[in-house]
Amino acid sequence: DAAPERELSGSELLRHPTSPALLERLFAAGRYHLLSASGMLPPRLTGLWTGDWDTAWSGAFTTNANLNLQVSSAAAAALPEVTEAHAALVQGQLADWQENARALFGARGIVAPSHTDGASGHTRHFQRAYPLHLWTAGADWLLQPLLENAEVTTGVPDSNLVDALVQAALFYEDFLGREDPDGRLAIVPSYSPENRPANASWGTVNATMDIAAARHALTTAAEHAPAHPSAGLWRSLAARLPEYLVNEDGALAEWAWPGLRETYDHRHLSHLYPVWPLDAINPYDTPELATAAHRALELRGSENDSAHGHLHQALIAARLRDASRVSAALGAVLGGDFFHDSLMSAHYPSRNVYNADAAHTLPAVVIESLVQSAPGRLVLLPAVPAACPAGELRGVRTRFGAHLDLRWSEDGATAVLRPTRDAVVDLRTGDGLALTETSAGNPTAPLELTAGVDRVLTLGPR
Repeated sequence: DAAPERELSGSELLRHPTSPALLERLFAAGRYHLLSASGMLPPRLTGLWTGDWDTAWSGAFTTNANLNLQVSSAAAAALPEVTEAHAALVQGQLADWQENARALFGARGIVAPSHTDGASGHTRHFQRAYPLHLWTAGADWLLQPLLENAEVTTGVPDSNLVDALVQAALFYEDFLGREDPDGRLAIVPSYSPENRPANASWGTVNATMDIAAARHALTTAAEHAPAHPSAGLWRSLAARLPEYLVNEDGALAEWAWPGLRETYDHRHLSHLYPVWPLDAINPYDTPELATAAHRALELRGSENDSAHGHLHQALIAARLRDASRVSAALGAVLGGDFFHDSLMSAHYPSRNVYNADAAHTLPAVVIESLVQSAPGRLVLLPAVPAACPAGELRGVRTRFGAHLDLRWSEDGATAVLRPTRDAVVDLRTGDGLALTETSAGNPTAPLELTAGVDRVLTLGPR
């Protein structure tokens, strides 16, 4: 029972890292900080604040992991202001992204930078150790949160987003011109932020994130712009992309190219982009690849204990239904002295380097552990963290257009769905649970939802 500890101040509560009350407080504080830091633009690495006269990484935006992690709860947690700020950053830089594509690759379309001050979208990160100018997945990665918001609201991207999706596909139409010995397309040059193979240079071939981004960008543009003259070509290109590679360790490889050896102890998890947020690899549709992705997650180290690395691991673990790994990642952050008395966070343990990653990402980890959705799927209680064995979550927005309230305990759960549009949904539950009753009668699969008609779902032990 967390009730007595709820009366503690934030600074006192931080001394109770295993308390459900602390997770509850940080969830609320994270939403508050995230909303406060989202205005004309989304949060910088330091949110709206600096915390230092000499802010790390210029206090700007790092887009290859940190920005998307910080805004990852916006769609599901009903924070449209955050999405609007993120859209403003993207739309304000598209012309620069087009210039990046032309200048670096001689291609049409868009290439997003890995680092930006918020004003310029030009690629300026030219460095031997981190050749992020070779990273071509950025546009797809940064457009994905906007796609998720469209799914939870109207179900249809607006014209600005469709135009950006088309631009992302046009880049791949021009860029994908090389083939491997088997006749599949090869992505060259390729780069997996901010990692390198143990036996090769930073610039490589067929980084898994690049494959996932190219496939997603091409198919998504074809879906939402079917009348475009290149829509058929985009589908054809997507079908010719290389398959993901499972390495000798049974893990999803970070580079789908023979002979490239893994570097496992790293804070970034770019190669698991198909798991989170894309959902292209999941335990339901692609179980064998999900097993390989889980093995890759097991082998991943935490390198320098960056907060974003721990919570990125937690988001992926939740998609792969690994509650123990979600709990371990949360435990590393809650017990690692990452949070200041203000409940704003740091980048490293012992409150080293003021940074908003942990504070802003934690709400998404909690939601993903309890509720996951895709346009045709709902997963309830996939990976309940040890820190919250019982509780209540209200107002979650799903990607099939329903609002959801959830109450759960160790004995089962009740969910109330309030659809805003008709949908047919594949319902899945966490291990040890099963749908026992719905307000429409006996349990059904798939679940048919009608706009304006609430549905109550009751889950119990199997």
